[in-house]
Amino acid sequence: MQIIPKANTLRKSVLLYRGIRYRRGYGVHSPFVFNLITKVIEERCSYYSFYDIELIRKQLLFRDDVIAYPDRQQKGKLRRRTIGEIVEREAIKPKHGALLFRLANYFKSRNILQLGSSMGLSTLYLTSYAPGLKCIALENVPEFAPIARIAYEKGGHNPVDLRIGSNKELLPQALEDLKQVDFVFFNTLYEQPDNVWLFNECTKYAHDGSLFVFEGIKANQKMREFWKEICARPEVTVTIDLYSMGIVFFNKKLHKRNYIVYF
Repeated sequence: MQIIPKANTLRKSVLLYRGIRYRRGYGVHSPFVFNLITKVIEERCSYYSFYDIELIRKQLLFRDDVIAYPDRQQKGKLRRRTIGEIVEREAIKPKHGALLFRLANYFKSRNILQLGSSMGLSTLYLTSYAPGLKCIALENVPEFAPIARIAYEKGGHNPVDLRIGSNKELLPQALEDLKQVDFVFFNTLYEQPDNVWLFNECTKYAHDGSLFVFEGIKANQKMREFWKEICARPEVTVTIDLYSMGIVFFNKKLHKRNYIVYF
């Protein structure tokens, strides 16, 4: 008789395995990936900008203005929530925002593109490490744009070019304006049908030093399939699976491999 472990037992085993695999860089032979894990992903230092950005989050959480916006899970319906409730549900987590900051700082990304600005806090994390950065943020929910602009006005270290409309319509011009992309943050969980097209367009402007970060790679089955497809692409070399986020590199000097890292 074959004994099949219970689902929760399997889940605990997977989580335990994920927790020890490549922890602190153990078992990683690539110097590039080892340094990335130990100096960026697992770094816990708080930078000067983090306090300011999280203070803006706290201020937004107390806003009780009600906004009606399209329900992205049930098409044709509207949701009504206060700004505070929207920020609590939609804004990037501090841990993930800090990682965006460390990645942009470590790789000295100058031309930054964000697909899905949401509440604007993730944009602040991306653009706060140094002055003189160029950032274009695309947002397809017009009702979110005023919230993002509040965040940019309060804590922006660099001007952010916020463009409102469909990512598919806005992306070609945004890429043309940037000329090349150093860092692309795909906060496009709800745009699953277009994600492959968005990725393909962005790769046309990528270079060996570019990195792409994807939010919600394990959020649902379609996003899991999308992540697998990205990892298998020939132009992609190293990929880092953080479970909640995925990082993609195109450096041709690196051996193709997917790393699963506890985060």
